[in-house]
Amino acid sequence: MNVFDLLYSSDPRVVFAFWVGLSMTVASLVLFVAVLVLRRLAQRRERQHQQAVARWRALLEDAMRDGLPARLPLLLEYEMTGFMEAWNALHELPQGVDNLGMHQLAWEVGLAPKLEKIASSGRFHDRVMAIIALGHLRSVSSFSRIEPLLDDPSPIVSISAARALMRIDAARAVERVVPQIEARQDWVDGGVAQILSETDAEVVQGPLSGAALRANDEVAPRMVRFLAGVSPQAAAPVIRRILSEPHDEHLVSTCLQVMTEAADLDKVRPLLAHPRWHVRMHAAAALGRLGNARDAEALLPLLGDTQWWVRYRSAQALQHLLGDDEALARIRERQQDRYARDILTQVLAEQHLQVAA
Repeated sequence: MNVFDLLYSSDPRVVFAFWVGLSMTVASLVLFVAVLVLRRLAQRRERQHQQAVARWRALLEDAMRDGLPARLPLLLEYEMTGFMEAWNALHELPQGVDNLGMHQLAWEVGLAPKLEKIASSGRFHDRVMAIIALGHLRSVSSFSRIEPLLDDPSPIVSISAARALMRIDAARAVERVVPQIEARQDWVDGGVAQILSETDAEVVQGPLSGAALRANDEVAPRMVRFLAGVSPQAAAPVIRRILSEPHDEHLVSTCLQVMTEAADLDKVRPLLAHPRWHVRMHAAAALGRLGNARDAEALLPLLGDTQWWVRYRSAQALQHLLGDDEALARIRERQQDRYARDILTQVLAEQHLQVAA
């Protein structure tokens, strides 16, 4: 049976099967060609991208070293992704931070409006790269274009916008960024800590202190940690005030972990008897870190605590306060509680292993 027999068959099922088969064959050929075309286009875009990266990285490196060259090529639209990659990568190098030659080149090629356009309407990856690039450019005129991106539903876009704004004008941005740190639970702590570490402590410690004190007990621990990372001195009065008031045990524990002022130990000692074991544990650790030998007596009851971690941190605190393994061994011999003797034996053994190592 040839093709014409199938086409003009009196059996409609045969004709239907023929056309279905022919349609599937044509569709497969079209799909195959489309895949080939898309692959070629992707390869072409990647070649253009890598060529743009190499071209503009060389020009930017020359500008870093020798200043603005006499002649510059136009920065074409299809080269923007390559330029942004080279620009951002060089700014991560110590010699690239606020390099005058690079910034002169950027202004010469009209970089700011090109980046602003991509940041507002480009593809996701390109938007993030453009926002980061604007932060490195530190264009004051771009501030108002980036500011609305703080409310972007994407945590990556919004935290990138926060970092860019803080780079451009920290004193102006801090009043917008700190409330976002407080509200955006989807911002990763590491990213927030990086933004704050790049900013002058004098600029952020006041707004962070206010945020830590006004936040509810669920949010406040995060703000206290950020504040203590920026300035332990600025965190001290905030911690002192929180420990003077009734608060959630998680917030109290956080304050105990980050406190650095021995003068505030009068707020810590009563917490050795707190009903929640993790508060007792952190109180013992804080006392061992900031106290003196006179505080050793207050830790002795915790050596027999029902929670292993409380016993362990208390024994470590005693070791730190006394600074003498023989004194710790004498305390062990006086203990009637088996758990107290066991935990002191463990801490002494760990100390001997560290010394041997």
